[in-house]
Amino acid sequence: MSLVATQTNEARTALLASIVDSSDDAIIAKTPDGMITSWNRGAERIYGYSAEEMIGKPVIVLIPPDRPDDMQGMLARVRNGERVEHYETVKLRKDGRLIDISLTVSPIYDSAGKLIGASSIARDITERKRADEKLRAANQSIDARTALLASIVDSSDDAITGKTPEGIITSWNRGAELVYGYSASEITGKPMSMLIQPDRPDEMEGILARIRNGERVEHYETVRLRKDGKAIAISLTVSPIYDPEGKLVGVSSIARDITERARADEKLRAASLYARSLIEASLDPLVTISPQGKITDVNEATIKVTGIDREKLIGTDFSDYFTEPEQAREGYQQVFSKGSVTDYPLTILHKDGRITDVLYNASVYKDAHGEVLGVFAAARDVTEQKQASQYARSLIEASLDPLVTISPEGKITDVNAASAGVTGLSREKLIGTDFSDYFTEPQKAREGYRQVFSQGSVTDYPLTIRHRDGQITDVLYNASVYKDARGNVLGVFAAARDVTAQKQASQYARSLVEASLDPLVTISPEGKITDVNEATIKVTGVDRGKLIGTDFSDYFAEPEKAREGYQQVFSMGFVTDYPLTIRHRDGRLTNVLYNASVYKDVRGNVLGVFAAARDVTAQKRAEAEVAEQRTKELDRLSELERFQKLTVGRELKMIELKKEITELKSKSPAGGDADR
Repeated sequence: MSLVATQTNEARTALLASIVDSSDDAIIAKTPDGMITSWNRGAERIYGYSAEEMIGKPVIVLIPPDRPDDMQGMLARVRNGERVEHYETVKLRKDGRLIDISLTVSPIYDSAGKLIGASSIARDITERKRADEKLRAANQSIDARTALLASIVDSSDDAITGKTPEGIITSWNRGAELVYGYSASEITGKPMSMLIQPDRPDEMEGILARIRNGERVEHYETVRLRKDGKAIAISLTVSPIYDPEGKLVGVSSIARDITERARADEKLRAASLYARSLIEASLDPLVTISPQGKITDVNEATIKVTGIDREKLIGTDFSDYFTEPEQAREGYQQVFSKGSVTDYPLTILHKDGRITDVLYNASVYKDAHGEVLGVFAAARDVTEQKQASQYARSLIEASLDPLVTISPEGKITDVNAASAGVTGLSREKLIGTDFSDYFTEPQKAREGYRQVFSQGSVTDYPLTIRHRDGQITDVLYNASVYKDARGNVLGVFAAARDVTAQKQASQYARSLVEASLDPLVTISPEGKITDVNEATIKVTGVDRGKLIGTDFSDYFAEPEKAREGYQQVFSMGFVTDYPLTIRHRDGRLTNVLYNASVYKDVRGNVLGVFAAARDVTAQKRAEAEVAEQRTKELDRLSELERFQKLTVGRELKMIELKKEITELKSKSPAGGDADR
């Protein structure tokens, strides 16, 4: 070998040695039996041993105890002429730590081709392995999360679907099958427009357009079409699906069937509207009040009675609209403390100064948990109430008959002045006492009102009232139960007729009206019947309940004439002997003469017409009899006149004849002598 070639080989060897020594990888050489013969600085850094410590030592020093055969296996492969590349394994550092390495092992041959050792290059991949492990764990977590999400989607009762940005369905969960009725195989690949109702052709395109603009549609309530053709209400949430680069690749939607909820909401809405309509229809001022005494809502009647708009009323102090604000404040505070008030008197002040006396009935209202939210208060205009009360009371007090109301327990609840007079006790002392205490036969009196409760009424029930001074009055009681609007019996109304004066007394109040044989009726300005007596029921054959509220004119042979009659009363104030013919429901006709006049409230406002019909059948019969008698008398008179004329005529002729005879005698001498 030449000197130049030797120098070149030495330089090359030196370069290779320098590369090996400066490498970060652990490059070591060992005999075929695994004894270390070289150890670079990279090996020192990776394994922690210096070259002095390791050269001459078996490479097994670096093998973890749990891998005793790991190195022997690789050396065996090298001895067989194989090369081991990128073998990932674990080695033991000097400090006892395990490190991950990627190992490449190659055989070393001499110039004769004889195996003289093995070289290995080990790269520390601990950090990479850790990163790989983290990535693997992350991927496993993602896979698990993906599987979990897929399971959640598939098991959801909501319809969860995927579609392309153009609206072609790409995924369809079991919830969608339940909600829409289509299987995944039927619908995947089809346009979402299959589910849109014909009257909403642009709805889905509008939603997709919003998604393409990057928007999200949440809780959008709409209607979809099921496979069976039924329309269902749904709440829809639609979201865009992006790929890792942020490109829109699809759309996901979650639809919840809210048909039942929508129906319930509709019922609730209808109920709310119904309740509101009832509130607004009320002629009574209605108001809700917060715990702080602020108005939270009012109806139209409240607006009218105060003269202030709803918007201006809401949020203001309830007490500001009364002549006595402190009393109003005490009123609603009493409701909050006690739960309710009844007939609480206040005076509402209109913005123009007008005042309205009212009685408030109020109670608290609560939420579903029983928490008090506020007060609901209704004001009744006492003016109208007083008018009605005065009208009824005046009829009762005007009665000369003792009138009394009796509770189911037999206690007197009200009396008129006649009752006070016939017993000698004041109203205050009578009310609350036993009805039967004021009769000579208390047990019989007790049996009487019990009979009314059991049978509904009694007629001409005989009793004897005992005055406190011992005076007694024989009476006949006519009594019936009275009821509330629901038909519940509240008590007995009883009228006692003094039998002695019964034929002479005028009829007062309801009991007297009912005793009338003449059909009596009250008529509203609209021509509707507002009340009738028993005689009206009998003459028409129609129950009171069916008569009241119907047209007065419906019960006559000539409805238009009947209508003209009551209209004449409203225009003129009264009519007298207005002829009509009442038609019974079985076809019978009754000729009557109506006498009618308007009746008014305390302010002089006309409330209606009170009309009394007198059955003129008997009168007409009497008139016919009189006419017949008159005719007979006239016939007799005529006959007498003829007889008289005949008699007088004969007498006149006799006188004339006598006169002629006398004249003849006076003229005849013989006649004269004869006379002499």
